[in-house]
Amino acid sequence: MTRTILRSTRRKPNPTGDGYDRRSLQLAELVKAAEFEIADIQKLAKNRITKYINGFFFLCKHRFQLYPLYKLYYSIDFLHLYRAIRICGEEVENYKNTFNQYKGIKLLLWEATEKQIPHYLAHKAGFKLVVAPHNFESLVVDLNNPYAINPIINRLKIEIEQLAKADAIFCISREEQWLLNQFGIKANFLPYYPPKQILSEFLAIREVRKNSHQNRFLILGTAKNPPTFLGMKKQIKYLQKIKQTFDFELDIAGYGTEKLQPYCENLNFKLHGTVDSQKLNQLLTSAKAVLIYQESGVGALTKIPEMLISGIPVIANSHACRSALAYSGVYSYENNDELAKLMIQKLDMPEIPSRPTDAERRFINCLKNLSV
Repeated sequence: MTRTILRSTRRKPNPTGDGYDRRSLQLAELVKAAEFEIADIQKLAKNRITKYINGFFFLCKHRFQLYPLYKLYYSIDFLHLYRAIRICGEEVENYKNTFNQYKGIKLLLWEATEKQIPHYLAHKAGFKLVVAPHNFESLVVDLNNPYAINPIINRLKIEIEQLAKADAIFCISREEQWLLNQFGIKANFLPYYPPKQILSEFLAIREVRKNSHQNRFLILGTAKNPPTFLGMKKQIKYLQKIKQTFDFELDIAGYGTEKLQPYCENLNFKLHGTVDSQKLNQLLTSAKAVLIYQESGVGALTKIPEMLISGIPVIANSHACRSALAYSGVYSYENNDELAKLMIQKLDMPEIPSRPTDAERRFINCLKNLSV
């Protein structure tokens, strides 16, 4: 008989989506390997007034630190607060109704950790909680998240307190695992590795690259992600200076990257914006290396393994590649001079990263043990 566990995720995984989607696909593949099926939290249409009432009482009961009181004098902050109450009330009802109607194994896989509701309700409903955060949400600047309006240090404290309530945690980076362990919270490490349904695509690109010439550089990412967008802007600024020293060709592609046009004026950088899979494969085939720059978050955790499997070297600042320094084909730099030197030198095709089979087995066994 097929067993089912619940999942709390931001959206349904999409193989052609961004890093969030692909991490979700990886987790779903491991859940299936553990012989489970997934049922997602159901979204229900609710009366607007009911949402506000439920949200208000829930936030008061658990003393959510949603707002610094001194900011409540400004009307725009009131609007933000109302939105937070409404979203909270909606989510509380979604979780409560799903928990009440659910007939499977009482185990919740919590991916959407930017939503601060599940851990308050899961244990009360008899569910065990397995958390697989895609990153530390408190370190991501996101003005659209109604809970992300406190200073970073306060948000991090709240996030760590929430994660401490989990029955098991699987971090995507060593840094997050280390931080939680320092607070006495036992956390496992489950690095990203492309799920089978998209792994073949990267391996196919690798084969094509063996018989083609690469002389262009590529910046690839989702500009709707605030840290990624800010990193792209700074990367372009640095490359503008390097271009005065030697000439090179650069492609920039990804969802929302059209917003970078003002920063690319007169630079002869080719801005592709959102591209289809055929165009993306073409860009990956012609890239000498992928350039990555970040100053916040925990690094390019999904992009780097995918590029290496595709046979593409990665040149990244030390922050962006902090969790991937052990991989062959990752070149780290600290300043513009070091970046320029790496761009000039010959870069060999990287080895294919090993699949994290031991970490995958720990995750699978954890699900099985908690479901008993």
